[in-house]
Amino acid sequence: MADEKVQLIDDEEIITLFDEDDNPMDFYEVAVVEYEGELYALLQPAEEIEGIAEDEVLIFRIDSDAEGDEEEDFFYPVEDEAVQEAVFEEYLRATADGCDGDCSGCDAPCEDKEGN
Repeated sequence: MADEKVQLIDDEEIITLFDEDDNPMDFYEVAVVEYEGELYALLQPAEEIEGIAEDEVLIFRIDSDAEGDEEEDFFYPVEDEAVQEAVFEEYLRATADGCDGDCSGCDAPCEDKEGN
């Protein structure tokens, strides 16, 4: 069972972020993790992005800004390696717990999977 601090995202919705040169980059949202009172998004490239492996996830802190009736999310890259590791460990714990020994449809690295 997934940890209540980790929300796995099953849909294929694209999130578009912009780099420092205002170039769009498309990502799939893999999960949202709550860590030390902050929310973090694990994003995976939806298309080839130079310098980012196809199976790599990037971790962003989510900040919400409510204006009027709408709430807008802002994504800030996490540069602190200790925070990156802690957030990713929370994600791995939640996904490994979700396998319950049947890893046929699970991509999480766990001890039950053959070859690990």
